[in-house]
Amino acid sequence: MTLGEREILGLAYLSFEVSDLAAWDRLLVETIGLERGKDAPDGALTYRLDENAARFFLKEGRADDLVALGFEVASDEALSRLLARLELANVRSKVLPGAPRFAETRMEILEPGGLPIELIAGADRLDPPKLPLVPGGFKTGDFGLGHIALRARSLEESRRFFEELLDFGLSDRIECELLGGYHVDIAFLHANRRHHTVALGEGLPKAIVHFMLETRTLEDLGRIYDRAFDHGVRVTKTLGQHPNDRMLGFYALTPSGIQFEIGHGGVEIDERRWEPSLYHEVSIFGHRSPRSYRDVHSR
Repeated sequence: MTLGEREILGLAYLSFEVSDLAAWDRLLVETIGLERGKDAPDGALTYRLDENAARFFLKEGRADDLVALGFEVASDEALSRLLARLELANVRSKVLPGAPRFAETRMEILEPGGLPIELIAGADRLDPPKLPLVPGGFKTGDFGLGHIALRARSLEESRRFFEELLDFGLSDRIECELLGGYHVDIAFLHANRRHHTVALGEGLPKAIVHFMLETRTLEDLGRIYDRAFDHGVRVTKTLGQHPNDRMLGFYALTPSGIQFEIGHGGVEIDERRWEPSLYHEVSIFGHRSPRSYRDVHSR
């Protein structure tokens, strides 16, 4: 299938179990600039950045990890088609109540690494929040929430699952060696015009490596970067640019040790002309540790 024909529209939300709710709240509201939403029916704290009723769900717990991710599906009919294809591949699904995720319909499946994926239809929309710290807003809408980098126990198996069953397209791959002998092999997959909604790599400690939010203006990216330093958030990678999605951005740590990326200016996919490429570096420039400012590549 091509864009416009896929059942999955994009990334809908992320659900985390975290040990320090207050620290996460400060990060999301005071540093990144999101708005607190109303608590979910199951007690989760929620955060908004656009018309969706909630984009982040936080519950207190010891995991300090992503515990579920949500993909929005175009309609109940599209969801039925997708579930039928998954059933033929022996992927089981179960019905979950939609209200806790502000959706009419919610189904759960497991990706090959064991992470729950929630497929929702009929997401609640509200008036967009006022975001005084991010006046230009975030790039969402038809592009979904942003992107996530996930742990794959088997890159080959996870790619088959996302590409053949969920119908994601391959954007490109990066293979290279980093300092310390770390081998990078990452596949980048798209569900809409955003360069990638999911990135997959092996040998990672948590279910999620990082999540990315994209600002609509360069100035908002710069302001969030400044606030991260001002608020004592640990920036792990300075401003830099990736070779594949051309995103300008930086990385920092959440209170749970999960990285987040704030970016601007990522390329958009046109599947009529797009050809996947293989890259041999993770950054064109930047993305260096503020402590050492060394190039991370093994040249």
